Amino acid sequence: MSLMIINMQCPYCQTQLTEHCSECSHCSLSLKSANALLGPVPLLSLGVNDFLSALGKKAQKKINRSLVKLGERFPQVRMHIIVNNFNPQYSLATHLFWLFNQGALSTSDYKGGKNHNILLGLDIDQANCAIMVGYGLEPFLARKKLDDVLIKAHPLLSEDNYSDAILTIIEELAQLMEDTCKKLEDVLNISEAKSSQFNEY
Repeated sequence: MSLMIINMQCPYCQTQLTEHCSECSHCSLSLKSANALLGPVPLLSLGVNDFLSALGKKAQKKINRSLVKLGERFPQVRMHIIVNNFNPQYSLATHLFWLFNQGALSTSDYKGGKNHNILLGLDIDQANCAIMVGYGLEPFLARKKLDDVLIKAHPLLSEDNYSDAILTIIEELAQLMEDTCKKLEDVLNISEAKSSQFNEY
C-alpha cells in the first residue's frame, strides 16, 4: 500500500503535487529547472547556516541548544536553518525547495516518506521566513499550521531580532508536533500507559 501525499504544493505556483511528481504540471518547476535558475548549491552543514554572520556566537549557541532539545523530544526530526539574502526574483519557498532537495540534507536511506527533515530559511533583506518539511512530515503538519508558526516570528523579524525569531519558530514547531502527536494518540486510541513507553514519534 503506497501513501499519496495530497497536501504538497509547488513552491512556485502553489499547484497541488504528489511525492512522485518530477515536475509541476502547471509551471514545470523541477529540480533541473531550479538548478538552471538558481545556480550552484551552497555547502550546507547541520544546524545553523548563517551565511551573513547575522547571528552572534552566543545566539548561535542558544539556537543550537534549542535544536538539541528539539531532537531529544523528537529524535526522528532534524531541523536545519539558513540565514541569507535570497534572490527576490523567486519566492523564498522556491529557494528552500531547491536547497532542501539539492543541499544533501538527507542520506539516501531517509528519502520520501522517511524524510523527517525541517528546513527554515530567513531572508534578511526581505525580513521574511519560510519552512519546508520532508515528505514524512507533510501529511501531519498542515500548511496553515506552519504558516501560523511563522506569523508569530514576523514581529521579531521586522525588528531585526533574528535570534529570538528563530527560537520562537523552534518552540512553536515543537508545540505543534507535540499537539499533533497527542491528536494521533487520541485518534488511534493509544492509552497513556502504552504511549508512555515510547518517546520517539
